[in-house]
Amino acid sequence: MLLGEKAYNAALMRALGCLVLFTLLAVPAAAKDGKGKRKVERYPPSFRIAVKEAIQAGVEHLRRLQQEAGHFGNPEGDQALGNTALPTLALLKAGVSPDDEAIQRAFAVMRKMPLEKVYSVACYLMAIQAKYAPKLDTFDTDVGSMRAKRLRPKEIKKQLSKVDRKAIEAGLDFLVRAQNANGLWYYGVPADEKAIGYDLSNTQYALLGLRAAADCGILAKGPVWLDALRALVDIQDPKGDEIEVEYDEEQGDYLIRRKEKSEVRPFRYKHGRKDGPLGEKTVPTWPATGSMTSAGIACVAICSEGLWRSRSFKGKDRREAARSIRDAVAWLYRNWSVKQNPGHPRKAHHLYYLYGIERMGMLTDRRFVGLHDWYKEGADLLLSLQNAGNGGWGNHVNTSFAILFLKRATRGSDRVQTTGG
Repeated sequence: MLLGEKAYNAALMRALGCLVLFTLLAVPAAAKDGKGKRKVERYPPSFRIAVKEAIQAGVEHLRRLQQEAGHFGNPEGDQALGNTALPTLALLKAGVSPDDEAIQRAFAVMRKMPLEKVYSVACYLMAIQAKYAPKLDTFDTDVGSMRAKRLRPKEIKKQLSKVDRKAIEAGLDFLVRAQNANGLWYYGVPADEKAIGYDLSNTQYALLGLRAAADCGILAKGPVWLDALRALVDIQDPKGDEIEVEYDEEQGDYLIRRKEKSEVRPFRYKHGRKDGPLGEKTVPTWPATGSMTSAGIACVAICSEGLWRSRSFKGKDRREAARSIRDAVAWLYRNWSVKQNPGHPRKAHHLYYLYGIERMGMLTDRRFVGLHDWYKEGADLLLSLQNAGNGGWGNHVNTSFAILFLKRATRGSDRVQTTGG
């Protein structure tokens, strides 16, 4: 039986009580050696085994949720393609072979679906790319970054089947046409070329889709990345409290404790403003949340990676991008939680937020948010929330988010500056 909202909340409350005790007993992230250095301690074998078993149980749950025709969810729904593409992505990232019958059925049905929605098309491109991406074990490294960065788009492009290459080219064309005049994305291709409507969630997935196409050696033409980056910097809160962020940075086998002055500047679902006591357009109409702030960080990191060797990515834009990431991380530092989506008035979109934290951490090569090991804390919570009966985390969407987090499915990037600016 799938977890309903009340059942999920009850499970969450039970899990949080266990998590507090588990955290108190957990192995620390670092210990001092005889020379006073703080050496990184790798995740213990018991934790690694538990994660792998949880992923496998989640995979089996997704298999049971797949319909005989190959789709997941409602095949007539608004996001039918995305509803099948997301769990297909999760299965592939979890290590299921592209030749597996479940994967073959999913792609057979997806190829018949129209490319109409940004979220759906992006997930479809990510699923195609996952068929060809190098398969890595979750714990190749404890941060999961260096080996995961080894990608050769030209080689992948040569391996693409004609059907998959055609699908990527069509999806890429759709996402480029869907970019609005302000450089961001909404649900579909705008009817008016001057349209500026957007939301940060669709924008995040559009950029993930563009990145998936680029990872297959098929690149977007024109100023797509730069237009998006400048728009993202513009919609982030312009000012915030000045704080000093204390954080651990991993260097080889050691942790270095650092401090950095930052402004607490989050991202929001939309950039609407209304008049307030301080003047016109000074009060945000959308809350700052963990899911949207982590999305903003991921978006800026993806754009920076896409522009890294471009002559158009000049000093000012590089500094603004680095400052954007630094200050958004400061908001997460101040509002840190894996127990809920911080800032959301209804505490909604919890697992969507955790998958956003995974992308944030992997794309910025960051093991810690402040002194919090985001992966360890999030994984401990997901292990305690997993349904012992069916191995899932609710429906196919939430189960996919959980698997993608536990697998650390996002390829890391070493072309992103995340401090200074």
